[in-house]
Amino acid sequence: MALGGGLVVAAVFMIPGVATYLLGIDRGLGDKLLFPPGVPEPMPDLVFLGIDEDSLTLQGLGDDLIESDENLSRMIERFPWDRRVYANALEKLLDAGARMVVIDLIFSESSEPEADEELVRVFKKYADRIVIASSIAPMSGDGAGFMLLEPNSMFLDMDPAPHYGYVNFRPDQDDGLVRVARYSTTLTEENDIPAIVGEKRIQSLAGAVIEALGKPAPPSHAYIRFSTVKKKYDEDTGGQLSDNRASEIYPPISMRSVFIPDDWQYRYHSGKYFKDKIILIGPAFARFQDSHQTSVGQLFGPQLHLQAIASGLRTNFAYRPFGEWRGWVVWTGIAGALVAALLINRVHRPLIALSSTALIVGGAFVATWAYARWGATWLGPTPFAMSMFVGAVSGQTFDLVSERLERSRLHHQFRRFVSRDVADSLVNDPSIYKLAALGRKRKVVVVFSDIRGFTSLSEQVSPEQLFSLLNEYLSAMVRIIFENKGTLDKFIGDAILAHWGALDDGKESDFANSALAATQAMIAELDRLNADWKSRGLPVLGIGIGLHLGEVLAGEIGSEQRTEFGVIGDAVNLASRLEGMTKAFSCPWLASGQFIAAADAGGRLRRIARVRVKGREEPVDLWTTARCEVSRLSYASALEKFEAGDFDAAHGLIEQYLEQYKDDPVAHHLLVHIQSFREARPADWDGIIRFLEK
Repeated sequence: MALGGGLVVAAVFMIPGVATYLLGIDRGLGDKLLFPPGVPEPMPDLVFLGIDEDSLTLQGLGDDLIESDENLSRMIERFPWDRRVYANALEKLLDAGARMVVIDLIFSESSEPEADEELVRVFKKYADRIVIASSIAPMSGDGAGFMLLEPNSMFLDMDPAPHYGYVNFRPDQDDGLVRVARYSTTLTEENDIPAIVGEKRIQSLAGAVIEALGKPAPPSHAYIRFSTVKKKYDEDTGGQLSDNRASEIYPPISMRSVFIPDDWQYRYHSGKYFKDKIILIGPAFARFQDSHQTSVGQLFGPQLHLQAIASGLRTNFAYRPFGEWRGWVVWTGIAGALVAALLINRVHRPLIALSSTALIVGGAFVATWAYARWGATWLGPTPFAMSMFVGAVSGQTFDLVSERLERSRLHHQFRRFVSRDVADSLVNDPSIYKLAALGRKRKVVVVFSDIRGFTSLSEQVSPEQLFSLLNEYLSAMVRIIFENKGTLDKFIGDAILAHWGALDDGKESDFANSALAATQAMIAELDRLNADWKSRGLPVLGIGIGLHLGEVLAGEIGSEQRTEFGVIGDAVNLASRLEGMTKAFSCPWLASGQFIAAADAGGRLRRIARVRVKGREEPVDLWTTARCEVSRLSYASALEKFEAGDFDAAHGLIEQYLEQYKDDPVAHHLLVHIQSFREARPADWDGIIRFLEK
């Protein structure tokens, strides 16, 4: 049902109008997510010198100032200006140290001879630092074909000649927005005819700038990585949010400022502002009709060129791998159907299935957002999300109709973390579990077990062997815990957390004795497993086990999507610390004094030290196995002197002990501590060994 429902939706996506609509949704989302505010930052060495209203009218300038400057006098005349204005501006900017000047105007016709000669002189003088404009223009009024409208031959026949590139942008056919910078093209491409072998590619204005700067040529067609600013309130629109997110990037500097002495001297520091800058001179007034609707708002043509130049110089582009391919809509819809089918097949609980669907759909949008934000790549998730959602709802509806029996579900759930008899009793009386699941304080026995050197072990064997060993080990350990009526709380990697007394009522002594029996059986079982693995040429494992009796909070822990019965609290943390302390004393297991008191097993075990573990002020007595009664008493005598502060006597007694029990690692560790305190006797000795690490 899930697969069928999703595939029906995917089939609907094959309808051209539907596919176009979905592509439009994803295209709009991509426009908003590909260009976050301030990323990438504008290039500070790109400057837009605009032919704006102030430059065309010279409004606000006195007649004396205009008459005193030949360029201003020519600018007050009707546009187009005398070409000596551009020649003088170019020379002034390039003499000030500008790295390059780009003119977004097409000088295709001749003008006054003196003006043309002056412009030719400047072009020839700075040919390697000037780029001028050409255009791809229709050959006839009906737009039947296109040709390259080049600058006048007088500017191209000189040696050296300036660089030039076409100024055209091609908007998206579906929504009319400019997203792509066509850095190069051919006339055959523009006229949609078969390519000619060896045909020379024509550079765009941005492409010509990048090539003139000696940078690698960008791809012929690439999505511009627009720099944008944050949305803000626009007073001109009555306080509404402005959606033009890039109009303030590369704002125009008025062309006339180059010729106004005060502006040049004080605002632009006598031209030093323009040093090492790439300056683009072009229209910045609506009457020129040189503005373009882009995916980040309306931009003047020169601003769009500067965005393309910045993207090309940085080789920092946006990417839409599947573009407007309608097959992408269908295939992602099929993928959504397959994921929905897999989810419904694996997850049978309605709330979990629906929550998982929401998580996956939300995750798809989050993942594509993150990929757009940090990878500058947009993969539209809408078809996948719609198909998966419909598929999941279809499958879940069918599953709800055939809902499984509650008793069978409970029994399966309980058998995962408790022994068979406990599971049976809980299923027979679910109120017991419901009461426990609400959360309550319990005094329980906590057992924490962990494998020694698991990281180094993972480097010695293949992943298949590692998982085989681990699964064999965990299966054996869990079986022993269940045989001793314990509850498996969880696996933490290769570690096991188990407890006694959280679910069922009973005596603390019974719980402690069962846990101790399980611990000893686990160690014996590991010896058997190691012998078998060693005979097969496999590595062996070592474990540490910590046991503690203390108060915990027991109940169901988790989220709405997933929950499990568990215990939390200081007793759990201390059991974990005790497991870690087994490494400090080189013994397989350690138990706390509280646990030993409940188990009433002091006669066959020995107390090896009193310690204060990291993160816990209250000291704890450490207990482990004794070899025999004689060794237990002998070790106890040395420990008594050590805790009383008589380090010399303790040293003598422990050395006597080690003469008889040389292979006792616990005694060797105590000897190290005794020797350390003999050398630097603490003034406030209280018999407690402090450990600063976990």
